[in-house]
Amino acid sequence: MGIWRRLSQWQQDVLLAAVIGLVWFIALNLINGTGLRPHNPAVSVVTGVFLVATVAFTRRIPRTMLVIVSVLYPFLYAAVGTGLAAQLGVTIFGQPEISDAALQSEIHLVPLLVVGYLAASAGVRRFTCLFFTMGSLAALMIGLPTVVAIVLSHANRAILYGDRYQKLPRDIGSLYGYIDVSLFVFAEALICGMVLLGADARRRRKSVALLQQRNAELVRLRAVAAERAAVAERTRIARDLHDVISHHVSAVVIRAQAADRVADERPEVLREAIRWIIASGKEALTAMRETVRVLNTASPQIAGDTGSGGGTAPVPDLADVARMGERLKAVGIDVSMDLPPRQRQLTSATDLTAVRIIQEALTNVMVHAKATAARVTWQSGPQGELLTIDDNGNGGPPPVNVLETARRNESGRGNGLIGMRERATAVGGTLAVAAGPLGGWRVQAWLPPQN
Repeated sequence: MGIWRRLSQWQQDVLLAAVIGLVWFIALNLINGTGLRPHNPAVSVVTGVFLVATVAFTRRIPRTMLVIVSVLYPFLYAAVGTGLAAQLGVTIFGQPEISDAALQSEIHLVPLLVVGYLAASAGVRRFTCLFFTMGSLAALMIGLPTVVAIVLSHANRAILYGDRYQKLPRDIGSLYGYIDVSLFVFAEALICGMVLLGADARRRRKSVALLQQRNAELVRLRAVAAERAAVAERTRIARDLHDVISHHVSAVVIRAQAADRVADERPEVLREAIRWIIASGKEALTAMRETVRVLNTASPQIAGDTGSGGGTAPVPDLADVARMGERLKAVGIDVSMDLPPRQRQLTSATDLTAVRIIQEALTNVMVHAKATAARVTWQSGPQGELLTIDDNGNGGPPPVNVLETARRNESGRGNGLIGMRERATAVGGTLAVAAGPLGGWRVQAWLPPQN
């Protein structure tokens, strides 16, 4: 089977035709001299030659072979089978004995059946295949006896009494009893079925090819979707770890730097800073461990997960948001906060997005703005959540289209701005950065109402 599949279609057809021809002519030789031998064996030779040619060439040149077999096969079969060629003085077929003007055997229909099937399966229209093959059969089984009857009706009646003419129709009137109508109808139906079977085989091959193509496309799309999911999950993990660690570590670094500058003159400030750093470090470790635990145990994609991490990541409460302001106060930035009522529970993806945006905005104020004051406003209503973070940083107003020109880097506001925008977009919200009323930047985010 491996060798067969490596052959081209043309090589397969030629090899199959050679095997069929070998079997056909060996069988003819074996039945010669037995009761199975046709009255005129020459017609079986014609049938075998056409069968071999049909199998070998039809899939390669289907329309040409359909016409050749349908037109030439009845003509050569008639010329060889009836001896009319010899009566007309054409001796190319020798002098065969006149035996029958119709099919000598039903097996002689095989070339028409095969060419109808192969041509239809190769893409020739069904109507065209039916027209040629059924017309060829009609010529073979009805046209041929009719021609014989017409010829013999004008022949010398004296020569029609020999044994060689006994089975031939003598005139048009004798055709009704001579032609096997039931065999003709059955043969036409058989050819029609073979053509339709060939057309169905072509349709099934096209369907299989289409299914294989669609399956390959689905596999490709599945791989793309898996890659996108992996990228989205890596991005979410990076955002979560960045938001949890960056805020705490930034505050620790700034507080440590401030304490180092006054350590010699005011050692009590250094001790106070160390105690604060220890507490803040423990808080950071606790938050990081909780995030890592959730990431290790939760499914990356769960029902209702919006991609922001709200489906799995731990959501801080309002007290945690207030402590963010306390950390900024500890490093010298006066933060005022206008938050929703403390009894409100933060449980949704929108809540987590709001907390993370505030956290990242305050981290940027602490690290980059060189500000001494900041204001956080969280307005919650039926239209959604509106977050506003202002600072009095001396870096000047933000550049035009700062969100479009921000780039990820090792440090700087670009990374935080992109993260905040991604979080807002993930839940269907928007984020804008502009000059604020305090003289520094204003980060404002709108998040849609919670479901």
